[in-house]
Amino acid sequence: MNKSNISRFALYGFYAVSIVNLYAQVMKVEMADFISKPLLMATLLIYYLTSRKTANSTLTWLVTVALVFSWIGDVLLMFQQRVENLFIFGLGAFLVAQVFYIIAYRNATDREVQVPVSKFVAFRLVFLIVYGGGLLYILHERLGDMLIPVAAYTAVIITMGISAILRKGKTSDSSFVLVYSGALLFIMSDSMIAINRFSHPLVQPGLLIIATYIGAQFLIVKGLLAHEEAMESEE
Repeated sequence: MNKSNISRFALYGFYAVSIVNLYAQVMKVEMADFISKPLLMATLLIYYLTSRKTANSTLTWLVTVALVFSWIGDVLLMFQQRVENLFIFGLGAFLVAQVFYIIAYRNATDREVQVPVSKFVAFRLVFLIVYGGGLLYILHERLGDMLIPVAAYTAVIITMGISAILRKGKTSDSSFVLVYSGALLFIMSDSMIAINRFSHPLVQPGLLIIATYIGAQFLIVKGLLAHEEAMESEE
């Protein structure tokens, strides 16, 4: 079986386990969630690795590590209700994933292009900074011992969003839009986790959180693949 066929099957597998997991969240089917959630990042990683047409690069390893730590975070958070302190370890795994995404975004740019900061970019940078600060302000009184870990994670994920917006003009339009959209969905997903856990219970939190998370990871991967394709076509 060649790479293109493996890539296609991995993508269909990702779609399938995503649907199963979304169904599990709505219907509260614990076994379906238990089986499908660890397969989300596994199938997405296989899709990413088999969809690349260029030789392995620094970007390949950065994205791979980000997805592996995302998988670790998924697995740890599955058991957070049963094992004490797993939430903080899951948060740590996702923090590492975000750091590698930040580095990946910077790697997935045309470094020879110098682009001045436009009003479009400046407005969104300010929005992300204000959003992160506002989220912490809303939550800080209820975080207790989790204040420092949550504040650190918030700073990192907002930096991830900033790194995505700063790619504008330094990559293809499709890559920029996909990665930036994915980054925003990631911020939304993690915000809902924080709000649901530390502030106010959400309606169908599992569905909202996993739907935005799945969309985020998929768009980021597609966007980084689009960057590689654009760079290859210019050579």
